[in-house]
Amino acid sequence: MLESPHIPVLPNEVISLLQLAQSPNPMWFLDGTAGEGGHSKLILKTFPEAKLILIDRDAVMLERAKKEIQKEIGSLDRVHAFQMNFSEVDSTLLEQVGCSGLDGALVDLGVSLFHFLHSGRGFTFKNEEPLDMRLEPQVGQKTAADVVNYSSVLHLKKVFWEYGEERWALKIANNIVQSRHKKKFETNTDLVKLVEASIPRKFWPKESHPATRIFQALRIEVNEELLHAEKGIRTLANCLQIGGVLTCISFHSLEDRIVKWTFRDLKTSDEFEILTKKPILPTDQEIKENRASRSAKLRGLRKIEPIKESRWEK
Repeated sequence: MLESPHIPVLPNEVISLLQLAQSPNPMWFLDGTAGEGGHSKLILKTFPEAKLILIDRDAVMLERAKKEIQKEIGSLDRVHAFQMNFSEVDSTLLEQVGCSGLDGALVDLGVSLFHFLHSGRGFTFKNEEPLDMRLEPQVGQKTAADVVNYSSVLHLKKVFWEYGEERWALKIANNIVQSRHKKKFETNTDLVKLVEASIPRKFWPKESHPATRIFQALRIEVNEELLHAEKGIRTLANCLQIGGVLTCISFHSLEDRIVKWTFRDLKTSDEFEILTKKPILPTDQEIKENRASRSAKLRGLRKIEPIKESRWEK
């Protein structure tokens, strides 16, 4: 079966923010979450002389992005690709490719549709898959099954409540601990069945699966997504040259809160200005054409000349 073409979220809005970079000839951009390469292709088309640093923590996604760019742009001559977490980008990496500072950077904090449909790592409810959820399976960190099978009730409740905002967090955590005494959780469907049985039918959400928040929470816990988000935003902001722009797309309230408050904290140094007083949201038309965009929020930040304090002569 043919895969439907990937559609990047908020494409025009992302490009409009990156075009606010105050360099007469922007030369260096970074896509910190390559995904399917949708935003990267737009950046390379919009800035035909610029070079792009392409980052993704998942080797499979990085290769997919490179293939998509090659197919549409014609070559990878302007692309420097690295498999790593965007929170690990630093001046040493920039120097390695001859970049003295970024004119623009983008991080898309959502998980690619590919992971849900084709990764086989238990992100989805549709097919029975190992309960893994690692974005970097080769690294060997704990899996979602490890979290479910060996965490205490209190830790599970904390994960489900803080990362999933799940009102049934304690009941689900208790039921998991009782159930795993008889049989350990191995697949996504094992967990789905338990969550469905833990939440009374009349309280199931109308527009999503009752296990959605639990799966979101586990994915965030396994991949330490919120920790990397804040660290990465600060790191990339400091990699901008004066006038450079950082754009961030988030897909749920926890991510957006981190972006908002990290931007505000950076602004207090007088070295940054916030370009978006409120998050930019997708239009009704975009949501109609690309349902994956419905919860997206875009924010932008620009690096500016630090304000110098005046000195009073004695």
